[in-house]
Amino acid sequence: MFKTSFFAIEHVSELENLKKLCEIETGWDPPQEYLNEWVKTMLGIHHQDPKLVKVASVDQKIVGYCIAVKKLHNYEGVVMDVTWKSAYIWDLFVLKKYRNMGIGTALINDAIAYLKSIGVNKVGLSVNYWNENARKLFEKLGFKLWSYFLVKRV
Repeated sequence: MFKTSFFAIEHVSELENLKKLCEIETGWDPPQEYLNEWVKTMLGIHHQDPKLVKVASVDQKIVGYCIAVKKLHNYEGVVMDVTWKSAYIWDLFVLKKYRNMGIGTALINDAIAYLKSIGVNKVGLSVNYWNENARKLFEKLGFKLWSYFLVKRV
């Protein structure tokens, strides 16, 4: 069985390792500079409000995380307007071995419950076009298509 909890600073390296595994799973081995920036951003979000960073554990091992942001945020071209009382799921990942156990659902539902408790009434996220399983999960949880984000290599 898993449990969700708030992230504790002493587990930074565990979260960094999970992020690296997340990126490797997509076919990209991220450079340390990228991971350093990710950690810096995650810690900034945590400093803003520690309840925005949740982790899931099995046998005291972190197997997933969900990181939300509640202020104006621009991520991959998505800008959530603070006048909407909105928030954004910035990052979500669960190790492959622990998927389909309800961990991702629990992490998102925990994040949304907290965001709702602080006055947020709209939560956004983005999902890669090729990540069909994640898209289905998000739709099952009530997320609807809002826009398309297109990219062109030049």
